[in-house]
Parts: sequence; structure tokens; C-alpha cells
Amino acid sequence: MRPLLFLFFLVGLAAPRAGWAQPGPDTLRSRPPAPTALAGFAAERARLDRRGLRVLGGWAGANLLIGSIATGQTEGSARYFHQMNIGWGAVNLALAGAGLLAARRARRQPPTPDRPGNVRAQLKTENLYLFNAGLDVAYLATGVYLLEKGRNPTASGSSERWRGYGQSLLLQGGFLLLFDGFQYAAHHRHGNRALYPLLSRLRVGSGGVALVLPLSSARQAPTR
Repeated sequence: MRPLLFLFFLVGLAAPRAGWAQPGPDTLRSRPPAPTALAGFAAERARLDRRGLRVLGGWAGANLLIGSIATGQTEGSARYFHQMNIGWGAVNLALAGAGLLAARRARRQPPTPDRPGNVRAQLKTENLYLFNAGLDVAYLATGVYLLEKGRNPTASGSSERWRGYGQSLLLQGGFLLLFDGFQYAAHHRHGNRALYPLLSRLRVGSGGVALVLPLSSARQAPTR
């Protein structure tokens, strides 16, 4: 019984290597284990998110500080401009703080080296920044609208307030558009470098989906 189990054990060890067509020793040493690579990819994605949240929190803090000082020292549209910046700063600081707290809790747990989970998280992150960029364009359009409304003498309300609010929306929307665009580019570049090349090896056929992997890194001999 024991020799039979030992034979099955040897067959199990040899089966995975046969699928790689017995690559050379250099190839085996250079190829990192898939779980380790995917866990490192998830950790880098989380690091990019934390960096972005710190930038957003710094921008929010600057708006709160400058707006609080300047509101009592300015008049007219400038005062409304700084008042609106204070509101933006409070919202952005709350979002950045909540995001950093959630990231700190998630950091205590090791990332799951799961390829489908990484793909879903990566696409969710990129789509989120693209969606936010669309909102930023809407903020900019609203700012232009409020500026035009402030120039209209027949518009209801204070023209100075509309101008101040419009200028603030242009500033905040412009910064957020740059921020979300930079974050999307960073995450997309990270995915192209470490995740999407794996997806490019997928082949779809009538019987299902297969992952195509190179058998050997050695060059074939030229044929005559």
C-alpha cells in the first residue's frame, strides 16, 4: 500500500512540470510564484490609493485653513469664493479621512492572492476614477454657468455670490479633474505592467476559456 501511495505522490509532483514542457533551470528560478505576484500587485494598488487620499486630504486641509482666514478678511465675490472652498474642504477631508481609516483596517489583513478578485478590484478602481472625472467635468460646467449667471443683471440672487461660487467650482473641479486623471493613469499603468499581460493570454473557444502560457523561453533553431 505504501509503495502505491508513494508512486501516486511522484506522479503528482511530475504532473505540473509536464504542463510547462520542462523549462530550463533559469526559467524556473526567474518565474515568481503567481500568488506572491498577485499579492504584491494588490499591495501596490492599495499604496497608490493611500497616496491619493493623502494628497486629497492635504488639499482639503489647505482649503479649510486658507478659507477660514480669508473669509473674514474679504468682501464681495471673494468672500463667497472662500466660503465655498471651506465647504469643499470639509467634504474632501471627511472623504479622505474615512478612506485612510478603511485602508488602515484593510492593511492589517494580508491581500488575497486571487486573480479574479484582483481583476475585479482593479477594474472597479479604474472605473471609479473615470466616473469621478465625469463628475469633475460637471462641476466645471456648473462653475461656468454660475459665472454667466453672475453677469446677468436680471438673475435672481446676489451676482457677487454667483461669481464667487462659480470661481470656487472652477478651482475645485479643475483640481479634482487633474487628481482623478492622475490617479486613473497611475492605476492603469500599474495594471498594464503587472496584471493585464496575464489577461492577454486568455483564449476563448467553443469549449471554454483557456490560459495560454509559453512552453519555453529558448529560441527555436532556424529551419532550412
